[in-house]
Amino acid sequence: MVTVTIDPVTRIEGHLKIEMELADATGGALGTWQLVKPVDAAGKNGGAKSSGTLFRGFEIFLKGRDPRDAWMITQRICGVCPAPHAMTSTLALDQAFGVEDKLPTAAVLMRNILHGAYYLYDHPLHFYILMGPELGVLAKYPPMVPPALGVKGISSINLGTSYAAAVEHQRRAAEIVAIWGGKFPHHMTEYPGGMSVRPTVDRIATTFARMVGIWEFVAITMQNDLNAIVAQNTTITNAVNSLIGAAVGLDDIGVGTGNFLSYGLFPDYTDYSDWIDPKKRDKSLVKSGAWKKGDTAPGQTGFDPDKVTEDVKYSWYSSASGLKPSVGETTPQKDKAAPAYSWLKAPRYDDKVYEVGPLARMINTWGLTWSGDAFKRVHPVTGEDFGNVSWTVLNANGSIVDRVAARAFLSLAIANKMFEWIAALKSYLNDPVVEYKDVPDTGSGLGLWEAPRGALLHWLEIKGKKIDRYQCVVPGTWLFSPRDDKDRLGIAEYALSCGTTWLPKNLDVPAVANAIYPAADVDLSAWGVAAKQKWGDALGIALTPHGLANLNMEPYTGTPRYNTSLALAIIRSFDPCIACAVHIITPEGKRIVTKL
Repeated sequence: MVTVTIDPVTRIEGHLKIEMELADATGGALGTWQLVKPVDAAGKNGGAKSSGTLFRGFEIFLKGRDPRDAWMITQRICGVCPAPHAMTSTLALDQAFGVEDKLPTAAVLMRNILHGAYYLYDHPLHFYILMGPELGVLAKYPPMVPPALGVKGISSINLGTSYAAAVEHQRRAAEIVAIWGGKFPHHMTEYPGGMSVRPTVDRIATTFARMVGIWEFVAITMQNDLNAIVAQNTTITNAVNSLIGAAVGLDDIGVGTGNFLSYGLFPDYTDYSDWIDPKKRDKSLVKSGAWKKGDTAPGQTGFDPDKVTEDVKYSWYSSASGLKPSVGETTPQKDKAAPAYSWLKAPRYDDKVYEVGPLARMINTWGLTWSGDAFKRVHPVTGEDFGNVSWTVLNANGSIVDRVAARAFLSLAIANKMFEWIAALKSYLNDPVVEYKDVPDTGSGLGLWEAPRGALLHWLEIKGKKIDRYQCVVPGTWLFSPRDDKDRLGIAEYALSCGTTWLPKNLDVPAVANAIYPAADVDLSAWGVAAKQKWGDALGIALTPHGLANLNMEPYTGTPRYNTSLALAIIRSFDPCIACAVHIITPEGKRIVTKL
């Protein structure tokens, strides 16, 4: 048996280990080739294992603190998505303080603007910096490959043009978060019952000015880059088919269970009552929902927060399995014996394995075809119409390309909505921004929001004006959970074990790229290379000086090495954020390593 281990997985947030047991398959030019052992019909026995290897215990050290500390401390769970933790905690505090039905409209708008800007910072980060390099290589699309040849490479062969532009775009979005949050990351202006910042003409104007460039980026550049990637899917499928005798394209890689869960996002400022009941949220920009495999339209299966539970059979905890967040426990047991293999718990909804994240949000809101005014492209200043865009989901069970498309389309929907929120806020310049209340002696609250990576839940209970219980169920646990008590794989484990995760033996990235694109048509004359190069050879010229030609090659005991590029593309399509999922530091600051 061959088991390939990636530890740590890089270009993510947090500490993640992936183990993949390989199985042999036959067909195509390669004869015998290796893939991750497929999952069975019951969702069990696949070859992938996902292990969170760090624990920090936020739920433990929040106990006994002033409840108003929670939204500020929980932002420190993650440096990539602090804003969603702040919002989710604040929503729980709104409920616990008894003010969720009294929020001033100005506060709702400012929260939407702050968090809309955060999404416009985060989704392009994933699209280009975290996931983009794999897509750029697979699709022979230089703008999404990192600018390894520097400024000269950008100007001569467009190597990294979109990648570099995304960094500048992120800066503008982060500045908007800071305008309304005081700083970024870890903003400071949310409060139970509203906000602690006032809308001003200056804040509104500077937000509008930055949003124009952001809109142009997500409406034009991101959509053009997505189209360029999808245009190569047939070429990729045919090339892989000739190699392994199986028609595997971007829409066949990383297939999930077909179950998608969303808590909703961006409430309607004209009817906040719709937002308060998470079973509704029909008027929010992103709707709540629990889409089951086989559904054809949003709303067929409503979301019920009471159906969220967590299993720990395969997790290093001594607490009971199947607990709801309201009675959840976080009791680490680092010496827990096998079969435990992760610090992540295994969240389940209605006793099923669900995918959360951008694709889940889009499907629960717009179904399997995304079209309409949310995706119009009318320039907010010039009025130029670039035409509406639409997307029909390529694989109803999920795939890497559908997840990437979901980020691009939601970015556009948010960018369009931002101008509506900015314009509306001008009518509330002199209105209250907070419904202030003192800390209650007792109370409880449930916060449900969406981090870019997926559904985020905070549960808070107050006794004697202090936090008595705090539980977080976060995207990292949903996506990268170990097996549950019924031995069913977590969603990332399932996607890796979907039967198409090919791990080429002894083929590095340039070699695989040459196999997919054999034509010598890349002009590197600006670099003193006389003859045109194959795509893989050109990548080799760019990557070798940086020591990256063997990128994604993982050893197995013995001679062979396996190219994990497809596996990493699947992993990164979920945008791992494992710091959210697993929380251990010692008083001395030393990392605790648990040997398996």
